[in-house]
Amino acid sequence: MIPTTKWIQGLFCFALFFSLASAANEKFQHWYPEFGFMFDTILRTNCTTEYAKYLTGKKSFSYLSVYRFTGAVWTNQLAEPVVNCILISTSEYVKASMASAGVLLGLTPTILAAVGSSADETAMLFAVSRRPLLAIFLAGGSPAVFPMRSFEYQDPLRLLRERRGRVYPPNLSNRGLLCIMVVEYIVALAAVANVVTVAYQLGLQVTCSFTPETTYLPLLWAVLNLAIHTSGATALYFRVRVKCQLPCNTPFEYLRIHFTPVAMHRPYTIELVRETYWFIAFNWFTSILTVCHVLYGTLAFSSMLFISVKDSLQIIARLMVSVICCRIILMYEFATL
Repeated sequence: MIPTTKWIQGLFCFALFFSLASAANEKFQHWYPEFGFMFDTILRTNCTTEYAKYLTGKKSFSYLSVYRFTGAVWTNQLAEPVVNCILISTSEYVKASMASAGVLLGLTPTILAAVGSSADETAMLFAVSRRPLLAIFLAGGSPAVFPMRSFEYQDPLRLLRERRGRVYPPNLSNRGLLCIMVVEYIVALAAVANVVTVAYQLGLQVTCSFTPETTYLPLLWAVLNLAIHTSGATALYFRVRVKCQLPCNTPFEYLRIHFTPVAMHRPYTIELVRETYWFIAFNWFTSILTVCHVLYGTLAFSSMLFISVKDSLQIIARLMVSVICCRIILMYEFATL
């Protein structure tokens, strides 16, 4: 678990550093297509003074004193005048469309959470299947987490119990299982790439009304999701003990398990141990993180400007495809246990 946790922390720090580094003076250069030509024309005809000042990157109290009555503060004093100037020259029809897009985008984290997986489901892939690498990819490709109720401790093994009338995966040869595993990793990596691309483009091509100078909010929302799944997996490690025919005592054996289909790990022995205070603490912390993540996503997405309903629907569709693909892979892994 420790190497995986460090890997997650390294990925998080890299993504956050990359997004923060890209924040300097990159706003107002890229737009979503439907209204982009309008905003670009307004920027270069009516807002040249404000935009030129924004490109300098130099803040001053004298400049702030001019625009503080329009909503500028020290941190956003360069970006706020540009946003305000563009909005003044924008038609009411376009503003109404942006408002509708904000409502739609504000619902996106909740909608994706309802479709996606919960932290305790992904934790099963961490702790029981012993495939944290695939679990990380599936978590990264499904940026919203289904909420959990705090201090509600469900049976971790309920997902593995037999269900009457269930459909079982077909019996495949070892070569067939390996082919499916390769497809799983390819699809999961494609889902992660799709989510990262969408979040990065959102940061550059839209502006959040409460922090117009930043570009990293969508990407930060996507990356913070990994902390929730890591916390849920840590809680499950304090609750179960797993044994299977494949040993996991050396780094090579640990790496081999990541690329061995779950069906080839059998037989499994899964033992529930007594709850500990560590389990309760991490479980509660995971549920709180999930709620905060949904709130943060709702705040960031609902405040987005300079995007139309049509463009926002394309964004939601792309995120939904990633979430559904990751959900299918996770459910298949459970079915083969």
